[in-house]
Amino acid sequence: MKKLNTDSIILKFFLIIFLLLLVFNFFSVSEFEQFDLNSEERISWWLDHYRELRCEYGLSQVLSSFNLDEEIYIRAEPSGSVECFGKNFWVDYSPEKKVEDGWDTYSARKFTIRVSTNVHIDLLLQSLFFLTLISFIPKTIKYKFKYRKIVILLTTLLYYLHLYGERAYYSSISRDFDYLLIVRDYENSISFNNFYIYSYLLALVIIFYFLMGVLETRLDNIINYFPYIFLLWGTYSSLNLNFFLILLSMIGISCSLDKKPNFKFLVTYSFFAIFWFINSNNENTNFDVDKIRGFVNTSESYGSILFWILVFYFTVIGFKHIVSISKESIDINLITKNLLISSSLIVIFGLLSSINQIVNFFTYYFFGLNKTGMGSFESIAGNTWRGLAPSAEGVGEFYAFVILFFIYNFFILKNKMNNYYFLLLLINCYGLFRSNNIAALISMLMILTLFFLQRKIKNKKIKLFIILILVIVFLITMFVVFSEYSFDFLSNIMLFEGVMASNIQYEFELNQYNQSAADQANYGLLLELPDERTNFSTSLKYLINSYTYGNKISNVPSLLSVTSTVSYFINRSEKWGIFFSKYNPDFYELMFGYGPYQLSEYFSSHENIYKDGLILPHSSLFSYLLFFGLAGSVVIFCSFLILIYKKREHIYILFLILFLFINYLKSDALLYFPNFILLLFMLNYLYLKNPKAEEIVE
Repeated sequence: MKKLNTDSIILKFFLIIFLLLLVFNFFSVSEFEQFDLNSEERISWWLDHYRELRCEYGLSQVLSSFNLDEEIYIRAEPSGSVECFGKNFWVDYSPEKKVEDGWDTYSARKFTIRVSTNVHIDLLLQSLFFLTLISFIPKTIKYKFKYRKIVILLTTLLYYLHLYGERAYYSSISRDFDYLLIVRDYENSISFNNFYIYSYLLALVIIFYFLMGVLETRLDNIINYFPYIFLLWGTYSSLNLNFFLILLSMIGISCSLDKKPNFKFLVTYSFFAIFWFINSNNENTNFDVDKIRGFVNTSESYGSILFWILVFYFTVIGFKHIVSISKESIDINLITKNLLISSSLIVIFGLLSSINQIVNFFTYYFFGLNKTGMGSFESIAGNTWRGLAPSAEGVGEFYAFVILFFIYNFFILKNKMNNYYFLLLLINCYGLFRSNNIAALISMLMILTLFFLQRKIKNKKIKLFIILILVIVFLITMFVVFSEYSFDFLSNIMLFEGVMASNIQYEFELNQYNQSAADQANYGLLLELPDERTNFSTSLKYLINSYTYGNKISNVPSLLSVTSTVSYFINRSEKWGIFFSKYNPDFYELMFGYGPYQLSEYFSSHENIYKDGLILPHSSLFSYLLFFGLAGSVVIFCSFLILIYKKREHIYILFLILFLFINYLKSDALLYFPNFILLLFMLNYLYLKNPKAEEIVE
């Protein structure tokens, strides 16, 4: 397998950086004299100057005018015009405020420069950047795309459907937005002067053309470099799209035209798709997807539902197609190396972006991050530090997985390692430490224990005996921990949090401790109240009724009680309680879900006391319950069991997948595109002819 040719990469990289800085007017000088801020008295004048002279100064000029000894933040503003791209759009100022419930504590004041960006320029500029980086991947055997023109046409139509379906979102960021291909003028005559949509579609065609050109000589090698999507997320600054989602869906379309589909998967998926489409509200909403932008629907319209149904299908089969043609090209040693490099670069760029706000802005824009990196080296509540990642929990899982994969490759597969790999591993361990993901650390240690038992102990009886001892120790530990809490408390704490999160509109009589029936968890009384007064979601009401009046076996905890108990010790009682307080499905939504990456209806269909901000389920299991319902979740779960049974001889790979599943139970990882791709890779890796692991070990 050819490796990256590093001779010219550094030169090309610095050339790209120079051109990008040039595009952002970093070296431009305005004809207007800049106004310097060097004293407290000049703040209001400085703000007025750069607000009135909008679109006149480059970023470097505004930054050089700020001479106070304070941090100034830089953020992208997607509603800018083409001619204003890269220049000052607005300057925000937030004075210091007294912290709520604080005595003499004040929040720091904040200066923010908003740099103008634009949908069309973002699409072209960021795509050019990603295409250039993909071109660094060594060429291999040329792959011929059949029906090239048809694929480009169908992919363009697919992403026009996205623009049409999520028109409320794009209307909110661009006053010039217009999705109509044909318009009528004031005289009711047909006109073709909607240059907004024509330029957008032309940009897509150009991108798809060059993307196919870059991929056709690298398609069977690209899988070896997938770890870099954790560094280069590929989300467009002003679009609810991801570059690598486009890449995979285009390959999926090409594969669908060239090969016979998986009939079982196609029929099953189509069956669910009919329910998703029919059961949709067809409302042109604009749901704020925040940090999960690029991989979640913003609307409930038919067009957007259809787009995400199609793009999810094409993405899955597109990735599977890449793996299938890469069977002979996959280099696990190279993937391990790239995992270590990628995770280390996440830490390094995270540190750099926290120190320098210019680096912070450009990493956000050109790496296609869903959320700006942390602007401070200091950890947030709970000692978590996410760096570039949108979630400290998600990136912590990635760091832990990289460590496990490193051990799998070099200690199980016995592949050669270079000394600098250990340096990268140390940087990765530092990232895991700063993320403070205790669950990822504990599950990593558990998988390492399984690695050791499988590798060193061949006697099955001894192996089972050791596992039994470990289970007994674990149960004793849990018993000691649980003994500090009452069973009633643990078994209903999740429901209690759900009740507290519900928008109850009833005047309760308070007891001597000033507590209501809700505070006392008097579920029997709450269930007797009118539905319109308690405002319980259908899911929460069902769980409360099951807990209160359900059939119970003496001395045997129910599944609900066990879930509630577990939620408390993994710090998910409140989050899962909030989830059930909002999850209000009808029968069809419960059985079949809302559709892939459709969160809008879940958030809008039922209100609780949390009305602001993006409150995620904090469990990939619950997220997929929203998307695919109970029936879909059962189908997915049974498919996993069948896969595990068929591939049970590949025990070490299954251990790695087990690590992912354990963490997905308490995290929203599958709402993020890189984590989704990581899962797809591990599942498809099981289908390779020679995964090399067990054959070498045994």
